[in-house]
Amino acid sequence: MKIKIFSLLYFLCLSIYSQQFRNASTLADLDQYYNNNGVSVADYDQDGDLDIFLVSYYSDGNNDSRLLENTNNGNFIDVTAATGINQNLNHEIDLPSGFYFGDRLSASWGDFNNDGYPDLFLGNSVQSELYKNNGDGSFTNITESAGFQVSCEDCYITGALWLDYDLDGFLDIFLSDYHSDSINKLYRNLGNETFELIDLTQVILNKNSFSAIFMYINDDAYPDIYIANDFDQDNALLINQGGSGFVNQAESYQVLDPLDGMGLATCDYDNDLDIDFLVTNIKENSFFVNEFNLEDQFTNLSEDVNIYDTNWAWGAIFSDFNHDGYEDLYIANGFFNNEKNEYFRNVFSSLPAGRKFQPAVVTDQPIIDTNSRSVNSFDYDNDGDLDLLVTNINSSLDFYENKSIDTYYNENISGAWIKIHLEGTTSNRDGLGAVINILDSNDDQQTRLYNGSGFQHQSLQPIHFGLNDATLVNTISVTWPNTGVETYTNIDVNSTVKIVEGSGIQVVNNNTANKIPGCTDSNSCNYNTDATVDDNSCVYLTSGQIDGTQIVAPLETYSYSYSDTSSTNFLWDVTNGTIIQGQGTNTIEVRWDIELEGSLSIIGSDDNCNTNVVEFNVSIELSSINDESNYSISRLWNEVLLEAIRNDLARPTVHARNLFHTSAAIYDAWSIVNSEGTPYLMGNLVHGYEAPFDGFSNSLSDVENNNAAISYAAYRIITHRFSQSPGYQSILSKCNTLMSLLNYNIDNHDIDNNGEDPIALGNYIAENYISYGLQDSAMEQVDYVNQYYQPVNEPLVPILSGNPSITNPNRWQPLSLNVFIDQSGNILDEHTPEFLGAEWGNVNPFGLDQNDMTTYTRDGNNYYVYHDPGQPPELDDDLESDLDYIDAFSMVSVWGSHLSQDDGVMWDISPNNIGNVPNESYPENLSEYNSFFDYFNGGDNGMGYSSNPVTNQAYETQLVPRGDYTRVLAEFWADGPDSETPPGHWFVLLNSISDNPLLEKKFQGTGDELSNLEWDVKSYFILGGVMHDVAITAWGIKGWYDYVRPISSIRYMADLGQSTDQSLSNYNSNGLPLINGYIEVINEGDLLAGDSDENVGKIKLYSWKGHDYIDNPSTDQAGVGWILAEEWWPYQRPTFVTPNFAGYVSGHSTYSRAAAEALTLFTGSPYFPGGMGEYIARENEFLVFEEGPSQDVKLQWASYRDASDQCSLSRIWGGIHPYIDDIPGRFIGSIIGVESFNYGAAYFETSLSTIDIELPKLKLVSNPIYPDQSIEIINTTGDEVFKLYNINGQQIKVNSINNQYRTSIIHPELNPGIYLLKSDNITWKILVR
Repeated sequence: MKIKIFSLLYFLCLSIYSQQFRNASTLADLDQYYNNNGVSVADYDQDGDLDIFLVSYYSDGNNDSRLLENTNNGNFIDVTAATGINQNLNHEIDLPSGFYFGDRLSASWGDFNNDGYPDLFLGNSVQSELYKNNGDGSFTNITESAGFQVSCEDCYITGALWLDYDLDGFLDIFLSDYHSDSINKLYRNLGNETFELIDLTQVILNKNSFSAIFMYINDDAYPDIYIANDFDQDNALLINQGGSGFVNQAESYQVLDPLDGMGLATCDYDNDLDIDFLVTNIKENSFFVNEFNLEDQFTNLSEDVNIYDTNWAWGAIFSDFNHDGYEDLYIANGFFNNEKNEYFRNVFSSLPAGRKFQPAVVTDQPIIDTNSRSVNSFDYDNDGDLDLLVTNINSSLDFYENKSIDTYYNENISGAWIKIHLEGTTSNRDGLGAVINILDSNDDQQTRLYNGSGFQHQSLQPIHFGLNDATLVNTISVTWPNTGVETYTNIDVNSTVKIVEGSGIQVVNNNTANKIPGCTDSNSCNYNTDATVDDNSCVYLTSGQIDGTQIVAPLETYSYSYSDTSSTNFLWDVTNGTIIQGQGTNTIEVRWDIELEGSLSIIGSDDNCNTNVVEFNVSIELSSINDESNYSISRLWNEVLLEAIRNDLARPTVHARNLFHTSAAIYDAWSIVNSEGTPYLMGNLVHGYEAPFDGFSNSLSDVENNNAAISYAAYRIITHRFSQSPGYQSILSKCNTLMSLLNYNIDNHDIDNNGEDPIALGNYIAENYISYGLQDSAMEQVDYVNQYYQPVNEPLVPILSGNPSITNPNRWQPLSLNVFIDQSGNILDEHTPEFLGAEWGNVNPFGLDQNDMTTYTRDGNNYYVYHDPGQPPELDDDLESDLDYIDAFSMVSVWGSHLSQDDGVMWDISPNNIGNVPNESYPENLSEYNSFFDYFNGGDNGMGYSSNPVTNQAYETQLVPRGDYTRVLAEFWADGPDSETPPGHWFVLLNSISDNPLLEKKFQGTGDELSNLEWDVKSYFILGGVMHDVAITAWGIKGWYDYVRPISSIRYMADLGQSTDQSLSNYNSNGLPLINGYIEVINEGDLLAGDSDENVGKIKLYSWKGHDYIDNPSTDQAGVGWILAEEWWPYQRPTFVTPNFAGYVSGHSTYSRAAAEALTLFTGSPYFPGGMGEYIARENEFLVFEEGPSQDVKLQWASYRDASDQCSLSRIWGGIHPYIDDIPGRFIGSIIGVESFNYGAAYFETSLSTIDIELPKLKLVSNPIYPDQSIEIINTTGDEVFKLYNINGQQIKVNSINNQYRTSIIHPELNPGIYLLKSDNITWKILVR
């Protein structure tokens, strides 16, 4: 029989159209402006072209807001200094939400005095401003004289909306205020350049409003106001009561939208002549379509039209960019993470019939992820099409020139158009609020509501329509705000017209820009700084060529060189690959990804100019995969699985299970095909699940059978397990890519012929693992949610001071965040994530022994705890326990003082000085923890190595600032370098070990070397089983003991006071201890005392200062200093803070120690190959939420246990665990690593019957025991030798008394904890209460 091999051709088509825009940021001289919020346009000087007002993100003396004048030559110049617009303002503010969006926010043009010159309102924090246009190029600040607040300490004006709400012909203004203590405000224009504040307190509450927009909801002449509010609060719809007030009717119109309202934009997306509107939210936009012909309600069609989830969305703009007669859409995205902005074409869809928005390509250049805010469209060069401007935080503006009319480059014109300039006479001067309807020669109708408004901006500009192939505009109907409808007929297309209220229509000069030709590439040798349109005259250095392999294999590394005699500098770029080394030189090494194709490009340069970009394309192929391939079929699928984990929610329990089940399925396929060892699930009864299997045989080679069976098993499991992941499309694409490289048909689902066909075998194995997973008590079918666990504490809101909501300081407390983003960068829907895996102890284990399990009951529900470590210290009025608790959690804040690179402390972090912790030094009880850890300086009592234990050569010293080392550790070990979660992180380390040429792939270091395939299959199976057992054990303990995290404990104790000096009024026996230089009382005159001494008597900490001190993560560091203890933060991202599960025991410590023990056993050596494992954190690149490290930091480990110990320390520096979570985790991990390894290794034998995996005949009678109770063993002969050890491996002297078949083991009184009793090859875990 032959395998059917198909060549799978698939592609992702974003758009059937060409790119709509070209990036003209440099040509227009706009690429020099960084860190901006709102962007608004108007013809401020009335010269016929549109100018820009650009709002800076914050005021630092170098980053001012700017008025950019359009030269009509294709670029803009900064004229701010000559206008009188003031930059020296006080904007300092602390938002109760804890978020920061800048101190300068929005810009809104509006001619409030009807003199024909646009005036400007700037929405800021504290000090907003109204500038009157003097008509001579200058402005006057009339904020105070006009009746606005000059200073408002709680005001945070994110948007200003000009509208004539009372139809008196003068523009009034509505201010959206984001501060929860400051209400939105409506100011009425009195017609004499002054305004009065209108009382809206009976209509709207303080609701963190981002923006507002006006529409005509109830079909009267008075504009209504819709307001977008943040934090799951209802939005508001203020229905205008004839100009005399408003009534909030959002509920009756079904537009409450209680999500995270940010941006607003109006359109008529389907040309039904009704106005629809978009509310941008976080991953759940709302698109309210006007269907009032049915009833007075809007319908949310965001999912139907394909714009429901556009990531973290802010500004949005509807415009007909391609002139097809329908409005397209652009959305600006990003906040904590940079994201791609979204561009959609408005297209007709037949299933179901109607309009929808289809993702489209913006330019022919790669669009990089940005943190964008405001977006605006306008015809900057007056050529008839709308260009696009996007502001970004931490990067420069993006300005895109529309190519629909591109006559500077070619004669092509895409679609007809018309622009309409309004001038009101009775209505306000610019006709804001007018509704314009057109009918063209194709009998197509369109409508626009002229409000000019968007997120953080309001603009004054002509109203634009695309007309497809129409040759005439039959009618233009304008409904003026004050005077009603005027209609005009037979207007030429491709023209600009001016309509004056009551006076008629005229065609006006388009005033098309006179662009300056020349070489526009700044990297060329003849760059013309004045040129605004490229004339193909650029001259470059003579380019060389790239030499190297064009047909490459995934994961393999190849060398590429560039020949060029004129260049001295080299900048490489690689797509679908990683540069391993050589950037900056003419030769690089590239490791290619699992993709179908890749590319390299290089630009050479000297001190003056560059070469052209030289490109080199590669085809990624898998010519053959066999047992000796550098990267086995098992390795390829493991890489795909790790990438899937990176694209899923950060769930260490779930991914330990995914790693195990996938690895076990691959092992079963290999075991069956090669008749090696014993399969784990197939043909066996495992935890009550039977997977029938009768054997496998065919005439194909083992290579063909291995590749097919393993691939289909892995493919089916991964695509099933991650089908609900937020990154599923990316995961599926990666899976499909590998199947395509292997020439496998993903549509072959056959399972019936599993005894002969390897494809059917792989499908059958996957089907059984999927079925097994649906009954293993993980609750996969309900997305792993807890069935009965409930937290005892109300949530802590970290952005608020203290911890007033906690009732039990010993138990876990949920966190309520405005936005929760997990370690993989996924935005979670809930703001208070529930405990992840509280009942994970119920899940079917790999090698855990039921005799090591204790069953507890709480609220009538069972909690299963393996390797029970006993109760951690509590605040319970027991002096010893209280002190243990207080000391442990206080040390976390003390170690926070090590998180600055500027404290002058330098450490040698090479294995000379780090690692090699003596076994005998581990603490026997809590009182010895302080001697194991360096309480004040950080670290443990590792001795380091006098020489490399493998090579006997000296290690090279590596001196780095302690603050760089500690911060890198906290970030690196948090969830892996690429968010693989801790179990996946150890698979990444395993792969790097396997790739090391110094490694001898001998199982347990003996016998013949294994093939790459066998090594990978077996090592993944073992490590997967170990990680799965750790997850069940650690989370079973977490779920039962439900122990508190440092942020809850430290803030709770801070609220109580101090526990050291009983003479002080703030003494409380459960408060924080006073430690000179680290934990002190705030006295009068202290910088933290507060303006009214409100903080005197409170506790302060010398620790990491937190996110309030970081405005720009790429350039700022919080540093270390004195902070209020009630406002202490761990060294984690502000949208994550602490993992959403209990602390005790540390999952990281348990995972890492178990992995270290398993790798030691599997490889036969405790040391990394060559005695050195290494990871490099690059200078000012590696850290995520603040700048750093200040130099390259190499994390280095001689042994696997050294890496494990370093991981454990990282969690204390990261503020996630006290040491009482750590040490028990290390101990339990050391047990699981050995026992689960031994359990898994038994499967490598031909028959499990040859390996003793049955329970020993000797039986432990009593467990747990009390400190003075003997240990009882039955079925003894009297010849046995028993030895008792504590958790750190230290032997405790005992006496054994045998009475027939029972032995009593007498010992000195034991401290509570876990002990090991050994006899020959049998080990029991003894729990002492």
